[in-house]
Amino acid sequence: MMRAAFVLAWLCIGCRTPADAVPALVAVRVHCAPVETRSWADVDAIRGTVAVPPEREAMVSAQVPGRLLRVAVREGDRVAAGDVIAEVEPRQAGNAVRQAEARLAEAQARRNVTREALERETRLFEQGIHARQSAEQAKAQSLEAAAAVASCTADLDMARQQVDRTLVRAPASGVVVRVLRHGGEVVDGTPAMPIVDIADPTVLEIAAGVPAALLVRMQPEQTADVTFSALPGRHFPGRVRTVSPGVDPMTGMGSVRLALETTATHPPLGLLGEVDVTTGQSRGVTVVPAAAVRNAGGTRSEIVVCNGNRAEVVQVVTGYRRDGLVAVQGALHAGQRVAIDELLGLAQGTPIEAAP
Repeated sequence: MMRAAFVLAWLCIGCRTPADAVPALVAVRVHCAPVETRSWADVDAIRGTVAVPPEREAMVSAQVPGRLLRVAVREGDRVAAGDVIAEVEPRQAGNAVRQAEARLAEAQARRNVTREALERETRLFEQGIHARQSAEQAKAQSLEAAAAVASCTADLDMARQQVDRTLVRAPASGVVVRVLRHGGEVVDGTPAMPIVDIADPTVLEIAAGVPAALLVRMQPEQTADVTFSALPGRHFPGRVRTVSPGVDPMTGMGSVRLALETTATHPPLGLLGEVDVTTGQSRGVTVVPAAAVRNAGGTRSEIVVCNGNRAEVVQVVTGYRRDGLVAVQGALHAGQRVAIDELLGLAQGTPIEAAP
């Protein structure tokens, strides 16, 4: 009996698992992509809005003060040079014309009187009846009256011009971008109170504010690629047109304008775009799929290298992106493979299994 109990106890002890036994880790199945070397030019990314060249845009104001009788255009209307786009109440200008006409009539009458007096005094002087002084005095009065007529004529021409200026005309052909004043509002006749904004959208640009660190890298004629989130999948060629020679001391920003090449699709004015400007020569750079990069906290980035059947975490510095790839600097070289999925679950030394 005791012998049977001893054998049973020995068998039970052999069935127990040791307390210090550790279960094997399960390998994480990941997809890996190759690290490549590509010939890429240096590209700087900036943001800007669609605009027209400054010489193709005009803020149109009235040239005379008064109340607007009407604004004859709406946003989006096409106008030709000389078209009436607004009208200022002409009453004040009309009164000025009538006053100028009255002054001119008075001056003409006085000129006629002094002209007759001069003729009479000249005859009497030639006949020896009046002295030379009387003839000279009559001549001076006649000249003065003639000058007054010329002055009043100029005043009348100016008054009539003011009447014509109550019709606000388009200075050039284009499209009404904004209507800033409406009928019934009072304008002061200066550029400080524009009525409409007219632009010619047949030529478009990108207007961008650029930090000084990027401004010094940009030069006219550099090429660019422009995209808009509102127009997904479409790329517009661009070219640097002007670079400001200075920066704002308050913001440290300078301005860059790029010519935008468009075909059938014309981005609307004011649309925000992403601009990649080629600012350097082509050179070899290390690139990985954008999906391989994960945030390591703050501004740091890292990549998980598929090192055999283990994960190896590598710190990298990312650069510009293109066609789903991102340029990186770090302990990577072409030929290595990096994980492009399951990144959050991978740490240094984690067992992995490369998926086909």
